[in-house]
Amino acid sequence: MMKKIVVILALAFAIVSSIDPADAALPPAQVFIVPGSDINMVSRESKVPVSVQNNYDRAIRIRIHALTTNASLNVQDYVSLTVPANSRKDALVPVTAIAAGTFTVKVWVTTFTDLRLGATSEIKLTANPDIELFLLVGFAGLILLLLALGVIRMLRRKQGA
Repeated sequence: MMKKIVVILALAFAIVSSIDPADAALPPAQVFIVPGSDINMVSRESKVPVSVQNNYDRAIRIRIHALTTNASLNVQDYVSLTVPANSRKDALVPVTAIAAGTFTVKVWVTTFTDLRLGATSEIKLTANPDIELFLLVGFAGLILLLLALGVIRMLRRKQGA
């Protein structure tokens, strides 16, 4: 009887040890980045919104990491955020554009112990940092032109009267 129990336990141990933990199905992530639209940035410095969904029944403290492979765009390493239970919250990731162009920013969520939650998301960002200056100069020029035309009109009215 004892030999049969030993054989059964040995077989059970052999079966259990042959299962690779990497093959086990993991449950889907309950905290993840919600895909968003492309971002157009018209200044040198801005905060890019990254929306995070928490499907757990309690609030969770996380870090949103960001990375770009292009040196023309500087991104803060991570931003800390507390997302309430069963809700969505936006994290604002500081970004600095050194030059104009189209960039890809990879973002992902981790716990404070660097355990990755969910998959990596990509954000397409188009930066036009010099357009802000051109718009301001153009707007100022338009105001000066209208002001000059108004002064000329008033002077002609005075001379005609």
